[in-house]
Amino acid sequence: MTGHQNYSSKIRSYGQSVPEFRLDGFFRGPSVATGIFQDRRGRVRNRFVMHLLGDWEGERGSLSERFLFLDDRGQATTAERLWQLRLEDDDHFIGTAKGSAGDIVGEATGERLGYAMHWRYRVRQPVGDKFYTLSADDWMYLIDTDHVINRTRMFFLGFFIGEVSIEIHRLADTPDNRAAMERCPAPGEPIR
Repeated sequence: MTGHQNYSSKIRSYGQSVPEFRLDGFFRGPSVATGIFQDRRGRVRNRFVMHLLGDWEGERGSLSERFLFLDDRGQATTAERLWQLRLEDDDHFIGTAKGSAGDIVGEATGERLGYAMHWRYRVRQPVGDKFYTLSADDWMYLIDTDHVINRTRMFFLGFFIGEVSIEIHRLADTPDNRAAMERCPAPGEPIR
């Protein structure tokens, strides 16, 4: 992807939009997120809270994700994922990730223009005691310097199976907030 001058047709439409969404800007320091997974019929199957902590050195970064999932009955489970990210140029990036929340199969590829960011990847997703490789069409939209809306359409063998919707809120980069984001959220814990 290095030296890429091509952009997907969908991302091109955001080229003149503001504010500019930088992967190494927004995902630097602590963030907290809330979200849902809806099946293909639109029924909410999972709710979650996520703690994120990003660090960057030059064009390389890491982003830890720590999840608290709640099912329909309020049963709580936790999972984690650690992303290793690399900027290819100003607008293109790649990443890999591993963890109990699902490993990325191969590399995730992404591009950004204006306030939009688009990722494509496959994830080995745990469901009960089985694993399924799902394809993700992941769009993020920067609302302002501290808020992102994320919508990811998930596919299995080419068939749409559901959608993830997430609101991400960046926190002040303080030692207390960093410490809080280094662990999984707890059931009933207030969202910062």
